Parts: sequence; C-alpha cells; structure tokens
Amino acid sequence: MSSSRPQHWRFGLLYFISFASISLPGIYGNLFLERSGVSKYQLGVLGAISAWVSAFAPLFWGLAADALQRFRPVLGGIHLAAGLLYPLFWFWAEAPFWRLAVLMALFAFCFRPAIPLTDAWTLGYLREHGGDYGRLRSWGSLGFIAPLAVSVFVLGGEAGASARSLWPIFVGFTFFKLIAVGTIFALPDRRAATAKRRFAWRELSAYLHPFAIVFFGASFLRFVVFTGYYTYFSIYLDEIGVPDNWKGSYWVVAVGAETLLIAVSGQLLRRWGVVPMLLSAFVAMTVRLAVWAMVPPWSVVLLTQTLHAFTFGAFHVASMYVIDRLTPEALRASGQTFYALVQGVGGILGGFLSGLLAEAYGIPSLYGWLAVLSLATTLSVGSRLC
Repeated sequence: MSSSRPQHWRFGLLYFISFASISLPGIYGNLFLERSGVSKYQLGVLGAISAWVSAFAPLFWGLAADALQRFRPVLGGIHLAAGLLYPLFWFWAEAPFWRLAVLMALFAFCFRPAIPLTDAWTLGYLREHGGDYGRLRSWGSLGFIAPLAVSVFVLGGEAGASARSLWPIFVGFTFFKLIAVGTIFALPDRRAATAKRRFAWRELSAYLHPFAIVFFGASFLRFVVFTGYYTYFSIYLDEIGVPDNWKGSYWVVAVGAETLLIAVSGQLLRRWGVVPMLLSAFVAMTVRLAVWAMVPPWSVVLLTQTLHAFTFGAFHVASMYVIDRLTPEALRASGQTFYALVQGVGGILGGFLSGLLAEAYGIPSLYGWLAVLSLATTLSVGSRLC
C-alpha cells in the first residue's frame, strides 16, 4: 500500500489541474461571448450544441478507452486538443454565428469527456489499490477555486467591462490543459492483462433496474436545470452590478463549500445513504433558484452559494457511487460516460429552454421557472425512492 500513495497524489494533482482549466471558461466564457454581441438566446443554443455533442462524445471516448484498455493516450489527446481549440473563441467571437456553433461542437467533443474519463480511471485504480474517491475528487474542487482566487487581482474591478478585458481566461485555460497532458502521462495506465476480457454488453441490463431508471431520470432533469444555471449565472451577476474581479469569489464560496462536503462524503454516504444525498441536491437547488428569482442583494446571492455543497457535491459523489456499483468491470469507462450521455441530453433541452426564457423574460424569471422544475423533480424522485 505504501508504494501506491504517490500514485494517489498524482490522481489528486490531475483533478486539481483539470478543474483549474474548467473554472475559467465555465465562469467567464459566456460572459465574454455575451459582451461580444452574442444574444441570450444564442448562448442557449450554444449551450444546447455543447450538450448535444457532450451526450455522445464521452461515450465515444469511453468506448475507445475500454477497447484500448488505455486511458493515457485518449485522455491526454483530448486535453491537448481542447487546449488548442479554446483560444479560437477569442478570434471568432464576432464571427458569423454558424462559425461559433461549429467551434463549440468541436471544442465540446474534446472538452466534456475529460472528467468522466478521469473518474472512470480513478475509480478503477482505487478498486485495486484502495482509497477514498471523495478525498481525491476534493482536489478538483480546490483546483476550480485556485484561478478564481487569482482573478481577483488580474481582472478588472467593474461590471460591464469590455469583452477583451477577459483575455486572461484564454491564456490560463490553455496553460492548464498543457500541464494536464504532462500529468496524465506520469500516471499508471490499465494493466495489459485486463485487455483480454471481451465486452459483455448484456451486463448493462443492470441499468434497467427500477432504481437505475429513476436515478437516470433524475439526473436528466437535474441537468435541464443546471444548464440554465451555469449558462447565465455570471451574466446575472453582471446585471446586479458585481465587478468582474469579484465574480469569481461567488464561485470560490460555492466550490469551497462543495470541497468540504466532498472531503467527508465517504462518512456521509455511510451515515445517510445514497437517496438522502441525491434528494438534498434538489432541495438545495430549488432554494437557490427561488432566491435568485427575487433578485436579492449581492450578499444574499453570495450566501446561497454555500448550498452548492449539496447541489453539486452531494449529488456528484452519490452519483459516482451509484454508477460504480451498477457498471460491470469490463465497461467501467463506458459506464461512467453513459452518465455523461444522460447529462448531455438533459443539457440539450436545458439549453434551448433556458435560452428562450432568458431572451423573452430575463434571467430572474428563468431562474423562477427552473426553481419550479427543480421542486417538481424533488417531489417526484422522493416519492419513488423513499
């Protein structure tokens, strides 16, 4: 066991670097596009395109990893490609919309599968060597926070600044992606012996279990809601007057709370069980969205960000636990990426729906409607699983 500890540390480092890159386009990417002239409806369409590609790309790359019985070339390749593609948004932000749509599809094809594949790789390694997934995954949350904390000193101190003032997000994204590639090739890949086992597709019949059907249905609806939340939150902060260099602090609070919960998630799973953790995510999401719909003071919005511990942290850890138990050994990467397929389909609907509502009624009203959907999901899932 002692020889495996350095490898545990390297998996934690990969999570840290991977999520450091995700935070920059995730928080500021749509704000950059909106300031460059992309409408709220077009942002929703771009989100739907990203979700549509994300519905299939992770499954494609997961099957490739399972077929090769190797994670390093697949994961390293998509990190590198994403790092080279994202800067094109800087140059094409004011280009015809069709060009942005094509670029978004290509970028999502390489960007979105990275975390599902990392999860599959990590869980497989931990089954062999032991360890706590939640503790390793919490390094990803810390990585998400790190560049946002730096943004306080790098970005401008006003709301509504020019799109070009957000140039550091493009430099930072590519930098972290290149570092991730080097980290990936320092990790232990799958053993060649496991490559002799053939795919056993019939084993995926476990996904037809009533619990699995309700779980994947809840995940679908969750990502309908989450797409609208992620797409417009930074623009929402801009509209209520939060300066660019402080927008990241709202995510520092959110992901800081998430990190604390994920770090103790193993204990919570043993004490609470999977179902209460899943339901806590929907309850917390309903509260957050309902509060934002009322356009409260910035301090109240900041306070509600602590609920991200449940809306993301609790749900993510419980989901990884469910999928890991449902999926047969020979299809670990494919199983993790099937979950990404469900997310992607939910994101397609969420992108179009949120784009239409935000354009027609504004972001606060959009959040009000999403709060209603989140509440309905909570009641429906709770009645079937409890």
